[in-house]
This record gives sequence, structure tokens and C-alpha cells, in this order.
Amino acid sequence: MGAPIRFVREAQIAGSSAHIADTVRILERYEFERLAGRTLLAFEPVGVCALITPWNFPVLQIITKVMPALATGCTVVLEPSEYAPISPMLFAEVLHDAGVPPGAFNLINGDGPTVGEAMARHPDVDMVSFTGSARAGVQVAKNAADTVKRVHQELGGNSANILMTDVDLEPAVTRGVLGAYRNAGQSCTAPTRMLVPRQLHE
Repeated sequence: MGAPIRFVREAQIAGSSAHIADTVRILERYEFERLAGRTLLAFEPVGVCALITPWNFPVLQIITKVMPALATGCTVVLEPSEYAPISPMLFAEVLHDAGVPPGAFNLINGDGPTVGEAMARHPDVDMVSFTGSARAGVQVAKNAADTVKRVHQELGGNSANILMTDVDLEPAVTRGVLGAYRNAGQSCTAPTRMLVPRQLHE
């Protein structure tokens, strides 16, 4: 996708490493079977997971979806954004070189309206996880409905940046503007709406 190296190291790589470490830590302690009174609760893999990721965080978004799915025993079919195909291809090579069993992780390159729709509709897919726009998310949910599969969505939006009456205005606004344009403003957590008390508007 192209990004400043400092941002890549601090967000893409550091964030991905933290998610991997968290997955390992949780997996080491997670009880897949536990008693609740006299009832045995068994937490089992959902099955085949279709994972659709955006271009703006092409490493981090893949890690946050693929690692938990593989760790819990699910088979993965990843469809990354067609605008950032190189990172997922390198990721697939890393998994191959690490000895992930054939078929456990699968990569399909293509565009969302074609490949994403086919994955969401496919009767052998048990769950679809989508990160992207609300418009595309609606289509994913509709396409998945006929086969009654699970759908998980992280839809794009803008986060409110709320300033209180006792705020130190200059540094708060400066941080807010910098935060809004992090990753060229292409982030679902960009605080692009700043709510300011009326008496501080000027």
C-alpha cells in the first residue's frame, strides 16, 4: 500500500506482533471444555472461515483475523483487498515456510464484488468475517443470509474526538488533527469528528 517506514514499524509490525503474542498467550490458557454446574460446555471450531480484509492495514488486519481462526482449529480462506496484494502473498509464503498444513490456510486474490460475494454465498463456508465499508458490509450480510452462516463485521466509520470544557485546547486540537490523518486518514478509528463545547468553538 505504501506507507512511511516509521508508521509501518509502529503500527503494522508492532501491532501485528502484539496480536500474535496475545493469540499465543490466550491459547495457552484457554479452556475449550469447561463445566458450568453439571453441564459440559465445549467450544469447538466454527469450521471454514472466509476472511475479507481491507487495504489500509494489509498486514495487521490479516493477522487479527487469521491467527485466532487458525489457533482455534478453523480452516481459513483469505480474500485481501485487490489494492494491496503483496503483503498477503508474502504472509502466505511465511505460513507455508512455517509448516502450516496444506489447506489450513488458503489465499484467493480478487475483488470484493466477485470473490468476496462468492465466499459469502458459498455453502461450505461456515463464517464470514468482513472489514470494510458499511455499504459492502450490507452486501456481505445479504449474501451470507441464504446459507445462514455466521457473520462478523468491522465496518468503516469515524470516531468522535470529544473535548471537555477544561481542555488545554492547542495541544488537544493538534493531537486530534494528527490522529485524524494517521495513515493518510484511512483508518476506521480516525477521530475525524471533533466535538467541542460551544463556548470554545472560536
